[in-house]
Amino acid sequence: MRGKPREAGVSAADELIHDHIAETAAIPADGRVIDLGCGRGPTLAAFARRYLGARLTGLDRSAVSVEAARNLLAGRAGGVEIEVVDLGKPTPLPDRCADAVVSYNLLECLPEPAALLAEAWRLLKPGGRAVIAHVDFDSIVIAGADRELDRRICHAFTDDQQPWMDHADGRIGRKLPGLVNSSPLTLERAHPWGTSSTELTGPAARRVENIRHVLTGAVRNGRTSVEVDEIEAWYAKIEEAAECGHFFFAETALVVSALC
Repeated sequence: MRGKPREAGVSAADELIHDHIAETAAIPADGRVIDLGCGRGPTLAAFARRYLGARLTGLDRSAVSVEAARNLLAGRAGGVEIEVVDLGKPTPLPDRCADAVVSYNLLECLPEPAALLAEAWRLLKPGGRAVIAHVDFDSIVIAGADRELDRRICHAFTDDQQPWMDHADGRIGRKLPGLVNSSPLTLERAHPWGTSSTELTGPAARRVENIRHVLTGAVRNGRTSVEVDEIEAWYAKIEEAAECGHFFFAETALVVSALC
């Protein structure tokens, strides 16, 4: 599910959070990791780099993303299984089969995120670790447009439920610790992971363009109260700020680790 319109393409800079998730999971050299909502496979690729003998399992609802993940990991010598699965339902995997279960930017799409955390607990071996990470879209900071226009655009993006989504909660990142505390898992650590830039390049440029693209589509489909001219005015102000050195971008993901 992670290969979704909220997310833009992955670059080397964007790989850092995936490497961080793999490091935090701390699986045995030959352990098994299950990625719930693997998208196009960047987190699995991070595990492949760090744990050469690990068994990698990825599940995602999008057949297009699953095919991309398979292609990404096609040359890996170790075991790789990537399948199309609706993660709004229990997975077809057996109990206690994983050393780690990870998920990045999936929970906002699920009407019942608690069910996914319970599923992670079911899949983990005793002492296994879940690493759940999610961008808190309502905490995105972009310097450029005036306050009221920026609020309208960023909040509209946070709240937008795109047609492929079963649910939308752009503030799910800040809720992760509470969700884990209400689950069968035992909270180990919760910490922020920040991305920032003073230039309209890389992840910053992709997120700004992502917001512009998603909201323009929302206007066409009658999903939002903002107008195309507001979106374009917001975008123009950001470009202007970037040209004169006044641009700033920051995005925060919450990363939670928990034990079975």
